[in-house]
Amino acid sequence: MNTAFVVCETSGQWIADVVAAVRATGLRAELVTEPLEPAELARLAEVVDGFVVVADVRDAEAVAAAIRARTPLPAGLVTAAEGIIASVARAAELLGVARCPASVFTVTHNKFAVRQALAAAGLPGPRCALISAESEAASVASEVGLPAIVKPVNGAASNLVRTVSTVDELTAAYRLLAERLPHSEDARYHRLVGSIDPLKVFLVEGLLRGPEYAVDVLVRDGVAEPVAVVEKPLIDERKFELGMVCPPLELSEMDTERLFAAATAAALALGLDNTCAHLELIDDAELGPTIVEVNAGRPAGGAQPVLLKLATGIDVIAEAVSLALGTPPPKRGVGLPVPVGYLIFYAEGTGRLVRVEGTDEVADLPEVLEVVTIVRPGQLLTDDQEIYAVNVLAAGFADTEDLAALHAEAAKLIRFELEES
Repeated sequence: MNTAFVVCETSGQWIADVVAAVRATGLRAELVTEPLEPAELARLAEVVDGFVVVADVRDAEAVAAAIRARTPLPAGLVTAAEGIIASVARAAELLGVARCPASVFTVTHNKFAVRQALAAAGLPGPRCALISAESEAASVASEVGLPAIVKPVNGAASNLVRTVSTVDELTAAYRLLAERLPHSEDARYHRLVGSIDPLKVFLVEGLLRGPEYAVDVLVRDGVAEPVAVVEKPLIDERKFELGMVCPPLELSEMDTERLFAAATAAALALGLDNTCAHLELIDDAELGPTIVEVNAGRPAGGAQPVLLKLATGIDVIAEAVSLALGTPPPKRGVGLPVPVGYLIFYAEGTGRLVRVEGTDEVADLPEVLEVVTIVRPGQLLTDDQEIYAVNVLAAGFADTEDLAALHAEAAKLIRFELEES
């Protein structure tokens, strides 16, 4: 039996899901990882068929050499770890099993480069600029306009994303990012993005105004297929996502097609092929459907794959694995006949997780279909980052107010215990 190699940078729930999808294609699944603690090694040994240990999973040449030493003809490489998608694609190139060029992922994981590429393709987008010092705040504000969004050039999960309305606020946001990012445990912030130092240079974009949506796109042999539109009707003042609905409760067929068209056009303009992408959009009052984020080379995060499967019958993780390996598309099921809600709960404060309580009580609520906890004891949780700690899938709600009421009810039951890190 041939072997596919799943490459991870840090542990996560996605590993088990991807391994299951690999095995469903008839292949073995070995994990490429940096050295693990004994307890973690034992836990993962129950999930995968073997290990390939390297000093640095971001070293494409080392990863390729280690896999080549294991087998001369791997079935392919797979990852859903945001920070190493490009380097894994490069290792796949070295092994002769690449499905999408590494250079494409290098661009898509640079938010400023994405803005440039989409603009060059004639797609709408907010005005944007890079800021590399507090002293540039006035000139950048003049170029981009206010209010604006300030974000890392290569971040994810809303990490240190800030909205600013004045030059002073932009200055303060720059100072905040410059102070906080060097202390982040996320390795991507400690690597250059092309010639950009993500610890010192940040992206500033004009604020878009309108409802928010997400669309996962599958691209197979040059043909882009949108999976579904996910609406984000519950968003708090810090722009954390609290609740999603698929399909949207009130969205015309014409508006759905506009969102699909924008997402697929962006995926193709960026050169994505034989891979997937999770795109976030705002239907801006002036620009129309506009790309906010592009997470290329992986499906939606958190429990959104569960949401999409319940709503559409499409398993986006299995689809992503088949695209990465070049195996036949997986069989698809049928979605539920009613909208499916997805509620998200975050820990408050910063610290190492000790335990999560109350999820059993949430599971007993009549509207709840499933509760998925994706954080584990010992994991660092922080207010700076949008970590989908507990995820609740639900159905049987009438409208957004019903969904918000369910979120409020569940929030009273879920309890996070953190200890200082």
